[in-house]
Amino acid sequence: MIKAAIIDDEELARLVIREYLEQEPDIEIVAEFGHPLKALEEIPKISPDLLFLDIQMPGMNGFELLEALPSPPYVIFCTAYDEYALKAFEACAIDYLLKPFSQERFHQAVEKARKQLQNISRELNYQELLRYVHQVTGYREHFLVKKGNHLKMISAHQISWIQAQEDYSLVYTESGEKYLLSRSLGELEKFLNPDKFIRVHRSAIVNFEYIKEAHPWSSGRLLLILRDGTRIETSRKGARLIKKRQL
Repeated sequence: MIKAAIIDDEELARLVIREYLEQEPDIEIVAEFGHPLKALEEIPKISPDLLFLDIQMPGMNGFELLEALPSPPYVIFCTAYDEYALKAFEACAIDYLLKPFSQERFHQAVEKARKQLQNISRELNYQELLRYVHQVTGYREHFLVKKGNHLKMISAHQISWIQAQEDYSLVYTESGEKYLLSRSLGELEKFLNPDKFIRVHRSAIVNFEYIKEAHPWSSGRLLLILRDGTRIETSRKGARLIKKRQL
């Protein structure tokens, strides 16, 4: 039996997939999720062979979910995502189904999954997929962070500034909370919109919207005062970037 999980925030979409899977006797639905964060928590425990995955969901999208999973299963995307992006992951995912899809088209995708699962030399290049997705979909709007024993999704606009912590980054939010993110500051910089976030120092990235004041400092540097009173000293290059924004 092939163990499958359905992840889609639309109940009707999950119902359609369930009904179609009733005609596939060798596939067992082991889980169904209406929210990606719940799926992220449970999927490693149940280890499905196959995901029927939507892309545009609240909280986190399907790509972010795949990136966060330690060992992603095979995936059939069930989505209304734009066609130009679908071509990008056609070679990486088993198949994609553009909503609304027929039972015949669904069966074709399942047949592909069967063939892939029979292939012992399984090779899924998810990193290649995710790199392309970042290029196509633009800068990240959400980040998955750890708070205690739980995972939490925060939006980019909540971030006031980010501090380097060796190979990690400490993310500060507008509400005063801070989270450790398992990416270096250099990696994060690639995912952040440069119209909003400025690398003001080799150890700090600041959300431009949260800068309250900027004062001249030593050797052409600036002292930034954020809304919450946080004081951050820029490098000379960082000062030039701030001045270009005509603060």
